[in-house]
Amino acid sequence: MSLITVQNSFESALVEPVRVFEEVATTRLFTKAADFTTDDLCVLEGALSRIWQVWCQFCRAVLVESCMGTVDLSGVAIPGLAGAQSEDHVSAAAIRAKQHRPIVWIQTNSLLWREPTWGDIDSLLDIVAALAPTNAAKLNGMCSVAGRGAKILQTARNAAAHDNIQTRTDLVMTGSSFSAFPITHACQALFWIEPSSQQYLLPLVLDELISASRFLIV
Repeated sequence: MSLITVQNSFESALVEPVRVFEEVATTRLFTKAADFTTDDLCVLEGALSRIWQVWCQFCRAVLVESCMGTVDLSGVAIPGLAGAQSEDHVSAAAIRAKQHRPIVWIQTNSLLWREPTWGDIDSLLDIVAALAPTNAAKLNGMCSVAGRGAKILQTARNAAAHDNIQTRTDLVMTGSSFSAFPITHACQALFWIEPSSQQYLLPLVLDELISASRFLIV
């Protein structure tokens, strides 16, 4: 599969969860925790979870395709790695990379639950370094462009999925560059505002992830 196909699928998969967010965002102003209803938070948590899953799926796909061999936007070939004979071979190698173990390409893995958290930028950088696909420099650049946005997205999703004072504190620390109001639920942070652009947190994060995905393919 070409990288442009993977990238197009990524942007297409974001359309519906972004629409859900925008429907909530355009109903009224959100400037404090009390502005959010339980219905708002349930809908936002679903959209946030879906966006995180889409990002993880994209990161997995570009790593797998890069290792097995693909082409960029111009049709220039990105040679595959000799040992990357199948998706299951890449999966097993990525697991060993995350465990900081030597790569053994003869192994395979078909159990997706064993795989790394693909959207975690630090994990992805470790995997790219260990597997060394021929477009490693581009993959590293993608991670750099996505760095802040991906970390905030991951922290917000984890704080929503595991709602407690500690995960919310982690989110507050990660989003320290935003104009923030006190939150009682992680999804309220999606409406923090970035001072220079005056964008809500979630659209700004999405802009960074999309920019990263486009950087990879050119």
